[in-house]
Amino acid sequence: MKTILSVIDWYLPGYRAGGTLKAFANQVAQLEGTFRFKIITRDTDYCETIPYDNVTSDAWNQIAPNAEAYYISAGKLSVSEMIKLFKKTAFDAVYIHGIYSFYFSVLPVVLAKRKGTPRIVITAHGMLGEHALKVKSSRKKVFLKLAGLLGLYKGVIFHAANEAEATDIKKSVGKNARVMIAEELPMKIELETWSKKNKSAGALSIASVARISPEKNTLFALEVLSRCTTGNIVYDIFGPVYDQDYWKQCLAVIERMPAGVKVTYKGSLPGNLVLDELRSYHLMFMPTTGENFGHTILESFMAATPVLISDKTPWLLPEKKQSGWALPLDDKDEFENIISKLTLMNGEEYNHYSLGAHNKAVEFMADQSVLQQNIKLFEDE
Repeated sequence: MKTILSVIDWYLPGYRAGGTLKAFANQVAQLEGTFRFKIITRDTDYCETIPYDNVTSDAWNQIAPNAEAYYISAGKLSVSEMIKLFKKTAFDAVYIHGIYSFYFSVLPVVLAKRKGTPRIVITAHGMLGEHALKVKSSRKKVFLKLAGLLGLYKGVIFHAANEAEATDIKKSVGKNARVMIAEELPMKIELETWSKKNKSAGALSIASVARISPEKNTLFALEVLSRCTTGNIVYDIFGPVYDQDYWKQCLAVIERMPAGVKVTYKGSLPGNLVLDELRSYHLMFMPTTGENFGHTILESFMAATPVLISDKTPWLLPEKKQSGWALPLDDKDEFENIISKLTLMNGEEYNHYSLGAHNKAVEFMADQSVLQQNIKLFEDE
């Protein structure tokens, strides 16, 4: 069985890094019996400084039947430590997460090439998408230019989650970049049998599970809700505050919400609790500016909770399927109309959409071709 050395800034038992961490954790679980993973990561969660209390830092930890993780402490993280780990660890291929992190994205490419690794795969996790490149754009452009001049990505394979991301990668790295498409995998669980949700006409509960940031468009969501005057709406926000200035703008909108809209910030939600939490809501609302996949969207379907999202994700939501709505961000009125429409629905009307969301998850999780795509990422050709 092949061993894949994977390098990622944050991994389990962390959860604050969101989709990047979740995507890889799902992949490791789904590929049990096919590949072994050795994972080099930090011993702290995203935006945290206190090490995990249930792992041994600066040592290999068995964390799954097919996975070991080396949790590097802040004091040990260095070029020399990474050189030592690459030199002493036996592996058949390298899987690098992200683009800009020096220790976990850039240096590993150099070290893998130095060791003569036959297969180096980089997954950008949407970091080369147009929406992502707008954040700190000058620095990113300089880095990508230097990477091109130095041939950093010569001979590597880029993993794209879909055709759109493949196009983004070629635009940023070069038209000759080698890209393989493998959709992201769902959690390795059995879906529960669908059952009706309680819903009264005139009441709606909404959840958002995403970091508070311009990319996730939290402010837009709040602005839409500030225009909703139909019925009683509960909007609970889960996720780390990524940008304090941006959060202040959000708080200003929260202060002027209509009497019928109650907004509560719930803090970060551990990844293993997201699915159960989403089951208790009528709608998941995330008008993101761009996603290369959107794990929270899939988990919402798995929770039989329809979604209201932007059209900047890979998820197509035709009305006839009744699983949710994917709307253009320049049509704030339509976002408001959908929320008002849902608020007024009774249980019988609403449960058509709950069942539609469940069916969307069943359809996606039954597609075995996605698993085969992920296996091919690491196979010899």
